[in-house]
Amino acid sequence: MKKAIVILLILVVAAAAEEFKRHAFTLSVGSPGLILPELAYEFSFDKSNKVAVAAGTFFFVPEYRLSYVRMMNSFELTGSVGYVPSLEEEDDSFFDVFFEELFSYGTEGTTFISGTGGYRYTADGGFIFRIAGGGGYFVGSDKSGVLPFVQLGVGYGF
Repeated sequence: MKKAIVILLILVVAAAAEEFKRHAFTLSVGSPGLILPELAYEFSFDKSNKVAVAAGTFFFVPEYRLSYVRMMNSFELTGSVGYVPSLEEEDDSFFDVFFEELFSYGTEGTTFISGTGGYRYTADGGFIFRIAGGGGYFVGSDKSGVLPFVQLGVGYGF
């Protein structure tokens, strides 16, 4: 137990000595609807390079993605690859199929790639505000093609 406490203290001191926040959680919402809402965890390799994993919804259909974020001062460029799983519906009535297609834009069961550019403000206390825009392309979907989107997000870095 003493060893675990010493290791945790060493990690806390090392994290406090760095000039940037290594970990962050962000919550973003977007329109017209590639990702609404999305919770992401970011890990920073250094001040300019981050990797993020995120889970959210594409309308009411869940989505998951892995992202690389390149920071240039307050400007961020993000490239992502993700997946929108199919919903398992036992009742395939016309009503259910119609609304399922409407809410997912026909992207269920598809893989997507997306790219965004945006502005990120990180306060000294760790508060994060971001706005980004870009588009996503859904591989294997005949209905969606490229969907443009805008994201607003808040978060906290530590």
